[in-house]
Amino acid sequence: MNTVVAKFGGSSVADAAQIRKVAEILRSDPQRTVAVLSAPGKRSKADEKITDMLIGCHAKASSGEDIAPIFEHVRTRYLEIADELGVASDVGKVLDEVEHTIRNGGSKDYVVSRGEYLGAQLIASYLNAEFVDAAELVAFRDAQTVDTERTYRQVAARLKGGEGLRIVPGFYGAYADGQIQLFSRGGSDITGALVARGIGAELYENWTDVSGLLMTDPRIVENPAPISEISYRELRELAYLGAAVFHEEAIFPCSEVGLPIVIRNTNEPDHPGTKIVTSVETDRGEITGIAGREQYRLARVEKVLLNKDRSFLARLDRILERYGVGVFQSASGSDSMAFVTSAAELDPVAEHVASDVRKELAPDSIDLETEVALVGIVGGAISSSVGLGARVFGALGAAGISVLFMVQGYSPYSAVFVVPQSQYKDAIRAIYRSAVE
Repeated sequence: MNTVVAKFGGSSVADAAQIRKVAEILRSDPQRTVAVLSAPGKRSKADEKITDMLIGCHAKASSGEDIAPIFEHVRTRYLEIADELGVASDVGKVLDEVEHTIRNGGSKDYVVSRGEYLGAQLIASYLNAEFVDAAELVAFRDAQTVDTERTYRQVAARLKGGEGLRIVPGFYGAYADGQIQLFSRGGSDITGALVARGIGAELYENWTDVSGLLMTDPRIVENPAPISEISYRELRELAYLGAAVFHEEAIFPCSEVGLPIVIRNTNEPDHPGTKIVTSVETDRGEITGIAGREQYRLARVEKVLLNKDRSFLARLDRILERYGVGVFQSASGSDSMAFVTSAAELDPVAEHVASDVRKELAPDSIDLETEVALVGIVGGAISSSVGLGARVFGALGAAGISVLFMVQGYSPYSAVFVVPQSQYKDAIRAIYRSAVE
C-alpha cells in the first residue's frame, strides 16, 4: 500500500475541536499511516503557544523564579484537551514529571520538547494509535546537524511496514546518548520530511491553517491568487527572498528523492492546496510568486579604476566579515561597486565599517545609509522569458517606483529589484498586477 505521512502544525492541534478535525482527516484515508504533530498552538490571537510557555518556564527556573504561574497554564491546557476528548491517559502523571524536571534544572531542549511529546501522546491515546517517540527516530550529530543516514535507518526500522496509525511528535530528536536536541522553530516540518523520506512515502502532507501557498503576501495584496503547483527550486528561491512559505530545511529530504509535498488546510480539508514537485509542467504564467525583504541598506563604494585592483573586493569582504555583516547581493563596475545588506547587521557597526574601508581601501567615496527593500520574482521561466524584465520595469515605472539596483542571473528562477524602503509595498502590488492582468 502507498503510504502518506501527514504533519499537522500547532494551529491544527490547538484544542479539542481542532484535534477532532485532525482525526477525521487521518481516518478518511488509510494511506495516512504516520502523523507528525506539533505542540498545541494559539487558539486565538491573544492566546499563547505551549512552546512559548515552556520556554518561559525554563527561563524562570534558570533564574530561580517560581514556574508555577506559567506551568499551571500548560497543565490546564492539556488536561482540558484530554477531558474534552474523553481521553483517560496518564497525561497528568507526565505533566508532574515535566514540572519536576524543570524545577530540577532540566535542559531547555528537553523541557521545550515536552510540548510535542505530551500532545502526541494524548492524541495517540484519543486515536487508539501507536505513539513513537521522535528521540528514537531523529539522530543528531550536533546542534545544527542531523545524522540523516542513521535517521533514515531508524525511521525505516521503526515505522516502515507494520499496521495501524503511528503518531510521532515533531520538532526534536536526540543524540546517541539520548540527550534531547531541538530543531529551529518550525522544525516539525523537518521531522515530517525526514520521516516521509525514511519510510519511502509516496506523499508528504503538511497540514496547517492556510489552503496552500499564495502568489504574494496577503497582508500587502488583497486576495492574491493561489499557487496550485510549484517546484522545489522555486520554493527555495521564494524562501530565500523572504517568503514565509515552508521551513527551508524540510525541502531537501524530499527534493533529493523527488518526494512530492502538499500544503493543505486542516480547516478546509477538501481544498487541494499547493503541491511541491521536482518540475512543473502546467502553464502558470511567467511569475510563480513574488516575495521581499524590508529594512536593508544599499551601500556604494567608489574609487577610480577600482576594477584594476584585483584584491579590492576580497579586502572589502574581510572588513564586512570582521563586523559580522553579510552581503545579500552585490555588483561592481569600473569605478564603483554596490552591495545590499541587512540594516540590522550594518547599522550598529556602520561607523566602524566606514572607518576601516577608508583606512584600508582609500575609496573616493562611501555611502552606507540608503534605506531599501528587496522585491523578488520567482518562476521556472524567469531566465528565458523575453521581455519580462521590461514589463516589470514598466509596471514599476508606471507606479512611480525607482529601481535602485537589480540582480538577475545568479539563479535562472528569480530576479531581485532593490527599491526605496518607502515604496516596498507599492512595488509588490505593481509587480503583482503586471503578473496577473
